[in-house]
Amino acid sequence: MVVVPLLGWGIGALFSLPSASFIALILVASSPGGPFGAKLAMVQSGDVVGGAAMQVLLASVGSITFAPTVNGLLTAADVGTNVSLDVAALVRTVALLQLVPFAIGLLLRRYAEPTARSWHPTAAAVSNVTFLIVLAGMLLGNWQGVVALLGSLALLAGFLLSAAAFAAGTLLATGPAVRRTTMGGVASVRNAGPALAAIGIAFNDQPAILGALAAILLSGLAAALPIATLLSRRRSIPTAAKTDARTDRRR
Repeated sequence: MVVVPLLGWGIGALFSLPSASFIALILVASSPGGPFGAKLAMVQSGDVVGGAAMQVLLASVGSITFAPTVNGLLTAADVGTNVSLDVAALVRTVALLQLVPFAIGLLLRRYAEPTARSWHPTAAAVSNVTFLIVLAGMLLGNWQGVVALLGSLALLAGFLLSAAAFAAGTLLATGPAVRRTTMGGVASVRNAGPALAAIGIAFNDQPAILGALAAILLSGLAAALPIATLLSRRRSIPTAAKTDARTDRRR
């Protein structure tokens, strides 16, 4: 809630990003609780329940803190833009799209575990498909803006922000390594909903900011996904070794 927005401000200032890219980076950095956080927990074979709970919590709190955080950072950076957002509308959106599904999942897991387990393969498949659809939609919907930023520092800024957020989330979390890296993954993935709302309300859907937002979000995923995949591979090796050892003992 504090470290990642400051990282976004620092990286943007370090690279002297153009106004549109700087604003997009601040919007991304100030919007925690991206739904992909739970997906990254699955990819890295981490603490999925803890990661999903933290993702929903961050999205809920972030819907309230987003506007003042963005406004404060842009004012401090002397961008000359005030962000005026309907906080109640953001809270309703988060509740509908994240809190309600999460609550349903918890109830099923608590009171109808056999049903939850039977639905799990289908839900996982749907999650994978929708994940790819969202990525493709972001690329197709903003491809001109993304292409225009190829070779610019905006892509590098998004990549570094995600990697730094992953590290910060891991270092600041507590508990076993699996939980800490899961929290790192949740911290690295940002929530596009409030950022898109801000661009529509406060910036009149400026194409330059929309393109920069898509580019920064995608470059952030390009940093977070390989880290999660590497963690998953490292965790699968000890599991395989234990399985082989048990097989040998039985023989």
